[in-house]
Amino acid sequence: MRLGRRWGLVWCGLAVAALAHPRHPEARQGPPASERLPVPVVDFIAVEEDGTPVAALQPSEIEVRVDGRIRTVRSVRRVAAAPVPARSARLPRPFGTSAEVAVGRSFVLLVDEESFAAGQEPLLRNAVDGLLAEFTAADRGMVAVLPFGGARLMFTADAARIRAAMEAFTGQGTRRETGSDMACRTRRFLESLDGFLNAYAGRSAPLTVVLFTAGLAGPRRDAPMALAPGMCELLVNHFERITVTAGAARANVYVLQPADVAMSAAGWRETIAGRDFLGSDNPLEGIEHFAGATGATRLALDGTGSASLLRVARESAAYFEAEIEPERREIVGRSRPLGVRVRRAGVTVRARPAITFAARGATSAGTRLATSELLLAPSPSTGLELRTAGFTVRERGGQLRVGVVVEPVEPAALTSLGAVLLDRGDIVGRWFAADPSERPLLGAMAARPGRYRLRVAAIDEAGRFGVAEDDVDVGLTAVGPLSLGSLLLGVSRDGPVQPRLQFSAEPTAIASFDIYGGNAGMGLSAVVELARDLEGPALAAVPLALARAGEDRVVATAAVPIGALAPGDYVVRGVIQLEDGTAGRVVRTLRKAPR
Repeated sequence: MRLGRRWGLVWCGLAVAALAHPRHPEARQGPPASERLPVPVVDFIAVEEDGTPVAALQPSEIEVRVDGRIRTVRSVRRVAAAPVPARSARLPRPFGTSAEVAVGRSFVLLVDEESFAAGQEPLLRNAVDGLLAEFTAADRGMVAVLPFGGARLMFTADAARIRAAMEAFTGQGTRRETGSDMACRTRRFLESLDGFLNAYAGRSAPLTVVLFTAGLAGPRRDAPMALAPGMCELLVNHFERITVTAGAARANVYVLQPADVAMSAAGWRETIAGRDFLGSDNPLEGIEHFAGATGATRLALDGTGSASLLRVARESAAYFEAEIEPERREIVGRSRPLGVRVRRAGVTVRARPAITFAARGATSAGTRLATSELLLAPSPSTGLELRTAGFTVRERGGQLRVGVVVEPVEPAALTSLGAVLLDRGDIVGRWFAADPSERPLLGAMAARPGRYRLRVAAIDEAGRFGVAEDDVDVGLTAVGPLSLGSLLLGVSRDGPVQPRLQFSAEPTAIASFDIYGGNAGMGLSAVVELARDLEGPALAAVPLALARAGEDRVVATAAVPIGALAPGDYVVRGVIQLEDGTAGRVVRTLRKAPR
């Protein structure tokens, strides 16, 4: 086959045309927030026996009780808080989706400073090292010391600063603590924690609170029954207030205690009414009350301590949001008892014992956030599912650009759409759609060769929003004097070929990529192959048609038969081989979904 001189009109021209679009401001953000009512949403964690989050749940598997009454679960979605672990898949991902976006986790490392005596600090520091080993670029952590130290370090992604803040902690407790002393410090701690959590009420995403404590007192009068309550009286109400504030802050609590906490109170003993009729001096009793009030998971701090927080990191990697049917007279703005159960063997649910639905008229996270904010810090999806993929194209001057394809999973009237290109968290390119109603949705950003993260965000007219991400390798594939651009897939229906990220009932998929350089009349062979694996045998091979589209640009296209394929992932390989035997290829994964 020879490189011809004829000009051709191919669908890759759509992508090139998109490069000429200037950057546009964001479109309107949908109806006013006052016209939308909050949707009752219950979030919870569901994990397997080893602490791994469940991959998926159906609404029929979930039972939600509010105020003791079963509520109908309308839908459920899984939110990935940490990046999906690298898979040993035989094929690259065909595209990025909203479900695979790591929205990041917010960890609060909270130290009950008066419970630890000097010398116990290494227990905490070793445990934190276990958590920081699992930290991702999207995660944030803060260090707080209560009741007197306050926030030692505000939220940051810098693991070194978090470690330094924990290393600066010094225990303020005593090894000769009486029951009254323990009750007084427990009350101080609970009152300070109540104020701390109040500052985070109404969060749009869960807060993972890791409490380090060497013991708490349980409720006690701190005086004989015949006398008035003592100075260190500790009421059940002190714990109940934490139930309310933890629910409002969407706090998922883990309590880490020294393995020998039961031995830390010297000489405590029990009667049926506690010790000397004053109350229990058992430091485990308050921890148990606290765990019951917050739905906390208790973990032990051992000599190394890292295993406990590794479990926290694993369990917090994903959570579920169940949307329940709203009631005509929904009680909002007030704490209500909550219960969540999953009807599946071997699954453990982590849920707070109370929930506070947003007050009527309050805006949801989706209506408050603009597209630009979603691009900077992706929030959990609120129902708008997206697919996106990036590809490399070259301009006449040789500059590379990242082309962007976006597909709403379901038909949706988008009001705003944008994308950013991230290099290790730094934004190196931006694009906003001039008209989000256009189909196909195509955009582009300039970029140097390298590996980037593409993040796309959109909002529809109903106020739903979604964020999708994909990894993009920016660069051309060299084949002797030639360079190959990215392979793209699309469909043709009575007009120009349009890009497509997922296929179902289509009989063929149009594969296309650019060839740059070379001379007219240069000998080569060009074929597109369909296979199950990157290196597997071809299920089908189709010659590529070459059409010159510029002085040094040729477009290669072929129609790949996919109508008879079973649903699943396949690889499409565009292979170029020169007369001297030099060969190169570009590939893309094709996903066929059930009809």
